[in-house]
Amino acid sequence: MDASYQVFFLLAIGTAGMLLLAATIILFVLFYQKKMAQEQLRRQKLEADYQEKMMMAQVISQEKERSRVSKDLHDGVGVMLQVLSNTVMTVATGASPEDKKEIQHYVNEITETVRRISFDLMPAGLEKFGLAKTVGELCSRLSKRGTIPVTFNQSGIQLSLDQNTELLVYRIIQESVNNALRHAQASEIKILFTRNEQHIKVSISDNGIGFDFPTPEKGLTHVTGLGLSSLQNRANLLVATLSFEKNFPSGTQVELTLPAL
Repeated sequence: MDASYQVFFLLAIGTAGMLLLAATIILFVLFYQKKMAQEQLRRQKLEADYQEKMMMAQVISQEKERSRVSKDLHDGVGVMLQVLSNTVMTVATGASPEDKKEIQHYVNEITETVRRISFDLMPAGLEKFGLAKTVGELCSRLSKRGTIPVTFNQSGIQLSLDQNTELLVYRIIQESVNNALRHAQASEIKILFTRNEQHIKVSISDNGIGFDFPTPEKGLTHVTGLGLSSLQNRANLLVATLSFEKNFPSGTQVELTLPAL
């Protein structure tokens, strides 16, 4: 009995030791896998942060260049056009009233074109008057020079956003409206701001022919010519969601949803 007991005791100890070793190995493997997963998540976050910083730096660089060109057009070319207008009218003293009128018409047309390009590049009123008034001015300009009405309305509390956020939102609106004007074959375009305690929503809708909407399988790249990747990149920088939906009975609705500040 003593010998059998000793053998049993040794077997029990051996078995317990093997189980303890196996448990230790399993715990080590699980711990190692957890550390590896955490490290992978950390690297992914660092990569995402880096990509976001690079994207923001690119956007800031583009906006600075747009601002510079806009200022050059407004302050440089605009002044030269005014001087040219005065000079031309002086030189054309002997011209007929009809010729003078035609010359002035062309000068005014060129001047207005330069002003429009300057405004499209960098709306000067955005920093001074805010997003809502600037979008209203954009709609007024587009309606005057185009063949279809572009209207703007807002409901709820008036928007109050920081300057960078307003600029990114404005670019999304501007690009969406330009897409509708160029491709939608619409007879009207509507922009709407709504806000509640949780969200700020910006909706750009038209009654045109619509397009092949992006899906998770196809992504944004298959829709060419619409700059949807640029829209999505700006929405990502805003930590906002961007959706493309059918605007019944016809047309497209682009909706940007931001967290309320």
